Amino acid sequence: MSQPCELSQPSDLSEIDDLLRAVVADGFTVYLCGGADQPEAIVATYAWEHHVDFVVIKDAHDVTAARARQTPDWDVFTAETVVWSYHGHARWALRAILDLLPPDHPDAPDEEYPAPTGIRLDADQLGGMSVRAPRPGLVARRAMRLRLTAGGDPTA
Repeated sequence: MSQPCELSQPSDLSEIDDLLRAVVADGFTVYLCGGADQPEAIVATYAWEHHVDFVVIKDAHDVTAARARQTPDWDVFTAETVVWSYHGHARWALRAILDLLPPDHPDAPDEEYPAPTGIRLDADQLGGMSVRAPRPGLVARRAMRLRLTAGGDPTA
């Protein structure tokens, strides 16, 4: 049984804060759902040319990271299929999305399947949304970092 976020160890929360900062530094757009002061959920997205990486954080123990194909009408709040997903504790889900191979890597996941229910948010969690776009210069950082890590050409 998972414990509520407030019962997590301080070291867990410090590591989660560091991982959230890494996601922001990687160029993700952040959506604070339910108000910027005390959000009900945090959603972060990173758009590639044909895919979107995203994370839905409801609680430290209820985080879903995923990648989906990007279509003209794609919406993080209504995604129906994904090509990769991970659900679990924030520590592992955030690490998984940060280390996910770029979509153009030959070993990157590409088989579509139904989106996990963990990405769905209740209507009351979507009210009072605040959006934080990445700082200029950070948008391409994720692509370059992952291509270098995967041993690819960073300019590809």
